[in-house]
Amino acid sequence: MSYIKEKVSYLKGLADGLTIADEAQQKLFAAIIDALDAIADAVEDNESAIDEMNEFIEDICDDLDALDEAVFEDEDEDEEDDDDFVEVVCPHCDETIFFDQEMLESADDLICPNCNQPVITPDPGGDED
Repeated sequence: MSYIKEKVSYLKGLADGLTIADEAQQKLFAAIIDALDAIADAVEDNESAIDEMNEFIEDICDDLDALDEAVFEDEDEDEEDDDDFVEVVCPHCDETIFFDQEMLESADDLICPNCNQPVITPDPGGDED
């Protein structure tokens, strides 16, 4: 029994122990106590529902954590490879582009994905300075 239900039960017992001469006042107190009892029941139901939802949310969080670990476990290893990227600003559209070392070492032109213009053209001699 919740604290609110205990208080309503106390009020009900108190009202039963009182001798109220006026019948209208007796009915009023009885109606007020009945309303408080209904409110206490609703609060108790809500508390139970909230507790149940909290358990479900904790289970979902645990499942999401497990899923996160399963999906992104290799990401930590890949973060070390992020240093292999070079940031280049396109001279035509000023867009920042990232190229990896392998792309920079290739003999192909590096094209801006934004404006489709060559960003880096390899030196025909093979040395890029």
